[in-house]
Amino acid sequence: MKSSLVAEWKKAKRKEQCRRAQLKYLRRKREELQKLIGGIKRLKREIKKLEARKAEIRKQQKRRVQFVTSLYSSLQTDIKQQQLPDVRNYERTYGCSPALQVLSDLQREEFDSMESLRLHWGWYRSQFRQFELSVASYECLVAGKHLIVKATGSLRLGIECEDNSDVIECPVFQQFEFEIGEHDVRRITSEVNLVSFVHGKEPLSPGRILDALSYLSQRFALQTNVR
Repeated sequence: MKSSLVAEWKKAKRKEQCRRAQLKYLRRKREELQKLIGGIKRLKREIKKLEARKAEIRKQQKRRVQFVTSLYSSLQTDIKQQQLPDVRNYERTYGCSPALQVLSDLQREEFDSMESLRLHWGWYRSQFRQFELSVASYECLVAGKHLIVKATGSLRLGIECEDNSDVIECPVFQQFEFEIGEHDVRRITSEVNLVSFVHGKEPLSPGRILDALSYLSQRFALQTNVR
């Protein structure tokens, strides 16, 4: 009788232990499931935020490219319609001239605003018989916290001196850097590849290239003095 009671007690104890273990297992699984569901919800929220950010950046990219194209459109305006600043007042205010001093300066320039680029290149147009910018392609990239618009094309320059005149066409590359979420440009880099024009006509040694660039620069200087 006693052994039977002990067996029943042990059986009931094992049953209770199994029940508690099962409840503990189910509770752990439920907690894991809740954590998983919470993680999925957080992930979905992050994905939505990223998608919204990507959509906003795409809009900003489109607006920045439109911003740059409108700048180029304004540069093509008839030179007579552009109001160029008085050189002396400009020099007193900024300590330099808005005009192009030497032709080689075109090879690399930096500007801190659209207005500065528009002013200087508008002035350059008045220094050449022909100053025609043609943009072939645009590209807008995201680099960290910045949007970078790259414009690639060509620049036709009409250089004349006395009875001679030439039109040269050079590759041009300009890069506009914006802060994401900001409207104003941080920096503009402009590169006109005069060397490519000279070298493209025929294979030349470095010395011949320098001579050709020097000749073009002298003609530009004479042209500027004549004007």
